[in-house]
Amino acid sequence: MKLNILFFIGFLVVQTAQAQESEPGISTSRSSRQKINTQSFYAPETVNVPQITFQMGDGQSSTVQTDEIVVKACIKTSKPLTRLNLFVNDALQQASRELKVQSDGAQKECDQALSQTVQLREGDNRLKLVAQNEGGITSESFLIRYDKPAAIVAEKRLALVIGNADYPSSNRLTNPANDANDMAEALKNVGFEVMIHTNMDVRSMRRAIDEFGNKLKDYQVGLFYYAGHGVQSRGRNFLVPIDAKPESENEIEYDCFLADRILTKMEDARTRTNIVVLDACRDNPFERSWSRGGSENTGLTTMDAPVGSVIAYATSPGRTAADGNGRNGLYTAALLKALQVPDQPLTQLFQRVRAEVLKQSNNKQLPWESTSLTGDFYFRRK
Repeated sequence: MKLNILFFIGFLVVQTAQAQESEPGISTSRSSRQKINTQSFYAPETVNVPQITFQMGDGQSSTVQTDEIVVKACIKTSKPLTRLNLFVNDALQQASRELKVQSDGAQKECDQALSQTVQLREGDNRLKLVAQNEGGITSESFLIRYDKPAAIVAEKRLALVIGNADYPSSNRLTNPANDANDMAEALKNVGFEVMIHTNMDVRSMRRAIDEFGNKLKDYQVGLFYYAGHGVQSRGRNFLVPIDAKPESENEIEYDCFLADRILTKMEDARTRTNIVVLDACRDNPFERSWSRGGSENTGLTTMDAPVGSVIAYATSPGRTAADGNGRNGLYTAALLKALQVPDQPLTQLFQRVRAEVLKQSNNKQLPWESTSLTGDFYFRRK
């Protein structure tokens, strides 16, 4: 009897459960488990192929003037690279293990950074970078042109530097020997071969200038620098040796050196660029005592500069140049300073000197140039 009752109760439970499953809106834990989609747990991860960006030029092409460059590229990849090859003009440049690839912490969007030195041929060169990960393979190309620079012909430069200071008695000057020595060193530092002399008599000056003129024929740039006494006589400029003792104005041309002869020597040498720098008082000693920085009513008229030449005076016509209170004369000190500045054309250099001298002399000394340059000249390039 008890067994029949238990069987009947079990039958009722089964019938009730089946009725609930058939009714809409009613679910059981069993039916829910049956409806779970387990496929999403086993779907394969999508891996994108690497992305390559060249970090040179505009990202696609560039022009260089050297046959060796460093190839730089950014590689974005979510998975480790399984292949990385660099081709230059379709030739494999480096195997994967030899390429310099590293994580780039400086650029968050760049997972790997390539930096590799390669050789180029003259003309167009095609670079190709191939990268592969488990998502696939990709490649990017870069066109780089190597234009061989024109051959640079060495510009030979020759300078004659003279500083006269040991004049008799009150005519003695303080700075010219220092000016000449410092100028010689400065010119050597910018590529000049320098002939330097100090405290020269008239015969030695003539020999030095003749030697300079003969030697200059094998050079492209000539420079003459003079610091010391200078005089004007009848519209002509004369450089004064330390032994000059003209007793009359008519004897100046015999005891002193005519500055125009320097220009004649340069013209005969056919140098491309000629520079004459005169840091002299340019006064007539018969009208005043021999001392740079004296009367303001004396001085020379300018000389005509031959084609391709510039003549620089420490002061303007009719004025005198100060000898200076330091190691160098006022004008030469400014010139030495300007020579240290790279990449300035010659005309700009003298403008810089003029501004400095005006400033230091409270506008009393105005440097002057006479020029017929036909092109730019640079003392110093970077």
